[in-house]
Amino acid sequence: MNNYINTFFAVILLLMVSSTAYKAQGYCTSGCNDNTFTNTTDANTVEYDNLISAFHASIAKGKDGNFKIWGQNSASSGAGDLGKPTLIVPGDARVHFNYTGTPLKAAAGSQNSYHQFALLTTDGLYTWGVNNILISDLITDVVTQDFRKIAIDGKADGLPAGVAPTDVKMMFGSYLTLAIVTCSGEAWVLSSTGAKNGDNTTQNNVDNKIWHRVKTDDVGHPNLENVVAMRGTSNALFALTSTGKLYTWGTLTYNNSGTATTRVYATEVSVPSGAVPRMIGMTQNGTGQSYYLLATDGKLYCMGDNSNKQLGDGTNVAKTVWVQPQKMVDQYGQGTGPLENIVWISPNEHSYQADIAAINVITSNNKQWGWGSNKGFMLGAANPNSFYNLIYMPGLGDPMDVTVTDDLDLTDEVIAVETGGHSTMNIKKCSQSFGYVGHITNGSMGNNNFNDEIYIDYNYSTDVLIVCGTDLGPKIQNLKICTYQTANLNNSIQEAIPSDVEWHATNDANSPVLSNISAVAPGTYYAFFSVASGKCRTVGSIVTVSHYVPDNQSVDPCICFNDAVTGGADHDTKLGITLLKRAGKTDSNWPMARKSGHIALESNTKGFVVTRLTTAQLDVIKNAGNAVEGMMSYDTTVNCMKIYSDGDWKCFNTPSCP
Repeated sequence: MNNYINTFFAVILLLMVSSTAYKAQGYCTSGCNDNTFTNTTDANTVEYDNLISAFHASIAKGKDGNFKIWGQNSASSGAGDLGKPTLIVPGDARVHFNYTGTPLKAAAGSQNSYHQFALLTTDGLYTWGVNNILISDLITDVVTQDFRKIAIDGKADGLPAGVAPTDVKMMFGSYLTLAIVTCSGEAWVLSSTGAKNGDNTTQNNVDNKIWHRVKTDDVGHPNLENVVAMRGTSNALFALTSTGKLYTWGTLTYNNSGTATTRVYATEVSVPSGAVPRMIGMTQNGTGQSYYLLATDGKLYCMGDNSNKQLGDGTNVAKTVWVQPQKMVDQYGQGTGPLENIVWISPNEHSYQADIAAINVITSNNKQWGWGSNKGFMLGAANPNSFYNLIYMPGLGDPMDVTVTDDLDLTDEVIAVETGGHSTMNIKKCSQSFGYVGHITNGSMGNNNFNDEIYIDYNYSTDVLIVCGTDLGPKIQNLKICTYQTANLNNSIQEAIPSDVEWHATNDANSPVLSNISAVAPGTYYAFFSVASGKCRTVGSIVTVSHYVPDNQSVDPCICFNDAVTGGADHDTKLGITLLKRAGKTDSNWPMARKSGHIALESNTKGFVVTRLTTAQLDVIKNAGNAVEGMMSYDTTVNCMKIYSDGDWKCFNTPSCP
């Protein structure tokens, strides 16, 4: 019987451990996640949304983790426009983003010139902008477009049941679509178009205002699990799991086997032979869906609607299986054939309008390619409202005119790109501003220009914008030290090659380099990439060296060596032994003057000798079960004072609690 009981509890324990392991999938990041753009490495933690562009509005996440917004409907009123990148923070009457908590994620959706936005903080979900564009107006108050916190299905933070704000790994927005992926791999959808709830519910006045947990088309329709990325359009969604599987659901979807069909459950999409997924994406022309899969070997696979030439294979014919984009003609010596060595993809995914299906990508040599729709000159190509095969460095300035410095040249290195609905933004290496090409209106370029204009070539006369992940400084971390210590700045460096980093006392790469970084005092220091590294030296990374906060053992390993309290009116020491003839004197207040002690001992000729034992003798006390927490003795074998703590004798000779 005992064997059966033991087996039963072992099985229960195994199930509990398995469940815990799944819930702790561990692919969430906080703050600035720079596994993005040309720095992408781990497919499970790629950050897709440090730069978001809808039709005429954009959002960027900075290196400090805060968000900036500009363009049409972007003001906190939801009706006004912001002409330059503006922090989404509580402020004056025009920029009054009254949220509480710490910003975590942002999203945007648009239909033509109408935009709606979402901000997720540690306190919950906030929205602003034109109603019924990102989420259903059954949820928001149709009377106002102002920035405000929303509740969904009775949950005050606006998130699905059982999901807290810090559980959200990814938040994706498109027209009438808000989708989230949790740290534990759950996929949730809030939608009112495209039949893409993912759980076979219809879109109506009930289902359009609640979150839906995505399920698969497997027998019994279990929940879709292990999701690490979810992208899509207004009519369909596309998911990648930590196991490298792909799923899609919604209107007119493809699965690499047959024509488009509507799928009400997540259906597996077969991966091309030999491909290991790194990134996924989608775009659409009207209701036609197009899919992109970037593999870890730099090959890009495309599938689906091709009416805007968005698949890049040289045709405008839909493809029911994966194809690769092709260089149809030789451009500036780039040759012809499949476009490969791609490290970043950015399809137009947040906007809904006819004939705006397009994509831009960056290759491993930091060159940009674009293809598909040029509506509004969003590709920087010659003819508006036309569809293009692959273009090398789209939006290129005149290669022969070297006098223009704020355009895109063949020699430039592009490190970030984001395709919008009527424009594209990119960032060049070592630039503190971004480039813009396409339709400008309502402040969409971020340079305080509210006029209705067109830029056929990239223009970089924009506001300063340091986007997270754009390689403008070394990866470092702050340091904390005990009050009697100095810090070694080498311990702050998180770069793969620490020798690439040099240290300065000011935020100036041309200032003197600090020579002694192994023993610095508390303060602020600046890390730059060295000249020899060949990396960007425009902006330094800031590191702060500070002391641990006193009196908090959970964050302060120095607390056991803190100075004793000698002042104050309370906690007198009542018992004392002195050889200094203080006892009984009324003018010395001794031993009460020695605060916070049980016993005070004083002498200028005698020492206090504690118990002296060898290591072996101390182990006898421990093994006999006679040692108690806090017992002390001097160990004559190793010559240190020892304290018995947590089941063992420990030398009290390091700046931490035993």
